[in-house]
Amino acid sequence: MLKTLKPREVAVVGYGCRLPGAPDADGYWRLLKDGVCSVGAVQSDRWQAERYGREGGAPGRAYTFAAGQIDAPFDFDAAFFGISPREAEQMDPQQRLLLQVTWEALEKAGLRTADLPKASTGVFVGASSSDYSNRFYSDVSAIDSQFMTGNTLSLISNRISYVLDLNGPSYTVDTACSSGLYALHEAFMAMQTGLVDTAIVGGVNMLLSPYPFIGFSQATMLSKRGLCQAFDAKGDGYVRSEGAVVFVLKTLEAAVADHDRVLGVVSAAGVNSDGRTTGVSLPSSEMQRALLEDVYASFDIDPQRLAFIEAHGTGTRAGDPIETHALGEALGKKRAE
Repeated sequence: MLKTLKPREVAVVGYGCRLPGAPDADGYWRLLKDGVCSVGAVQSDRWQAERYGREGGAPGRAYTFAAGQIDAPFDFDAAFFGISPREAEQMDPQQRLLLQVTWEALEKAGLRTADLPKASTGVFVGASSSDYSNRFYSDVSAIDSQFMTGNTLSLISNRISYVLDLNGPSYTVDTACSSGLYALHEAFMAMQTGLVDTAIVGGVNMLLSPYPFIGFSQATMLSKRGLCQAFDAKGDGYVRSEGAVVFVLKTLEAAVADHDRVLGVVSAAGVNSDGRTTGVSLPSSEMQRALLEDVYASFDIDPQRLAFIEAHGTGTRAGDPIETHALGEALGKKRAE
């Protein structure tokens, strides 16, 4: 973090999303308002659940295929983006989905692609799944010349830069569950240094293979009830889900100067790593607390101003107590109520 410099606040001027039970942002707000649970059984067009699942679990089997899934995951207007049907078939649907949601976010921002400053617009994407490539390994004859560019994580971000003809920094961040937030941090820091003044920041994940369900089942990380009951004594694991979210960001001074509609402001960002814990997949309450205290103190943000906190909330007995303890120590004790 640039502790010696006064941070440049970053404005959110556009957004788009495609989430389970919500084909757009308005649908997502309705889902939240109405308290609708969008978790269901894995869709039949993904894979044969009975082939890979077994109640109670077993070697090589998943004990649950409960999932949050978007509708029409394979729909894509390739011609709109100047992509041939042959190439689109080889492309990871995560690339296709994020292109569509990016376009919607730019429309929400009232920005034409031709008006984006090419040299100073960056693309920062969080993604960690390569499920789609698995389907080709059982039929290698289906692999075509666009297979590699279609199925590498780097192209999830660079496909956007290519289609929109942007020349700023463009890369994909993979930090597992925090990939999207880490991408936002990278965009924020790029704006602090003046590297970019406009950023497309996104996160995408799609459930296109049964194998991760099997792996997480063997690790007993998935909820057998099919519900992620975060911070609840009944929590028995998490539920895998998919979707895409994109924000269009500008430095606050640029957004005001351009008369953009400011939908929100990012005042600070920070990252760290847990280091060595009792297990590579287990978090550290001490390091979570240290990060929170560092960010709030460095950017002079009063915990009293907090209205809500978005937490990881895995619904596991390992993660939830660690996270709540860190939040309580770093922020809760510093609030009057």
